[in-house]
Amino acid sequence: MIRIETETIIPASPEQIWDILIDFESYPEWNPMILEVTGKPEIGAKLKLKVSAPDNSGRKYSFQAVIVNNQPSEMLAWKGGVPGILSGFHYWKLSSCHSGTRLVHGEDFFGLYAWFMGSERIMSLKPAYENMNVALNERVSTLN
Repeated sequence: MIRIETETIIPASPEQIWDILIDFESYPEWNPMILEVTGKPEIGAKLKLKVSAPDNSGRKYSFQAVIVNNQPSEMLAWKGGVPGILSGFHYWKLSSCHSGTRLVHGEDFFGLYAWFMGSERIMSLKPAYENMNVALNERVSTLN
């Protein structure tokens, strides 16, 4: 397993951030990496996602995932991919802090392709996750 994990503070409540994260229909308006999500934010729900490759190549690809964690205002997570080849566990964890919400956002990568790519190559994708955090922060500020 190889993990990308980011952390930031967003000056908003966990509830405000949660509302944005589960509003899949609005992702095209603000999310630079996850361009489309079809499905419901319920445990066991199947999602169809369209994403922009996090390596800034401009490529776009689609895959399916399943919601595996939905703790309102605390954690949202899905897993998807091809088990054994390349799969991911994408998550957002929210917790209150003195200046708003601590957001821990990341993904665990599994499978032969993850091993083949290696941690250095996968970690090179981290800026895309950080950019998503910045976009989420901007989205919160425009809605408040």
